[in-house]
Amino acid sequence: MRIKYGRSIFVIIVCVVLGILLALQMSNLNRRSRSRDSLQELQNSIIEYQKKNQELDQRNDQLYNYIRTLENELSGSETGAIAKIIEEKESFAIFAGLRKVENEGLIITLSSKAPARMRDSVLRQFTNELASLGAQAVSINGERKVATTEIRAVDDQILINGVRFDRNGTFEIRAIVDPDTIDNYVIPYLENVKAAILQELTGENWTITIKHELKVVIPALSEDRISYQKDLLFPVE
Repeated sequence: MRIKYGRSIFVIIVCVVLGILLALQMSNLNRRSRSRDSLQELQNSIIEYQKKNQELDQRNDQLYNYIRTLENELSGSETGAIAKIIEEKESFAIFAGLRKVENEGLIITLSSKAPARMRDSVLRQFTNELASLGAQAVSINGERKVATTEIRAVDDQILINGVRFDRNGTFEIRAIVDPDTIDNYVIPYLENVKAAILQELTGENWTITIKHELKVVIPALSEDRISYQKDLLFPVE
């Protein structure tokens, strides 16, 4: 009995020792596994940072080349690409009426006395005739006429680019046209238009004068005018 009991104790001790050894072995394996996982994560992070660094280097090279190109263009002659872009932009701004301009042209002055009042149709007729005659810039009482300019009567006032003018006041139309055609064609044509208008307004006290000016200054369209608004316009992609 004692021998069997001793053997049982021995077996139990051996099993406990083996269990402890096995637990230690598993612990070592777990540590090694965690170490391998940490090392792999570190390697992945290094690779990711290397990629980002390469991308930043490439972007930096692109920006540097772009700056060098700009410097070369700015330091070059007026035939450079940037100079051409600026020149074209300015040309479009002038064409759109966003720049103050001057040249040889003519001035049409219109006034009426009570009970007659200025008619928006008369102003529109003169500005339309000027456009057909090739006028490159037109203004009415200092308001630049552009494609979106409205000229209309509202009660006792005339609205031009949203600005109100008294219909009993004097209206001045300025226009820049081809100097070679002003005296021999433009003014004679407008005089005929004037005669037709005055005939239509027979019985009303109107004064209309048309004269050639060597220097006609026409202002730019003000940014606060209705005709300048473009906040609702989005380019088509």
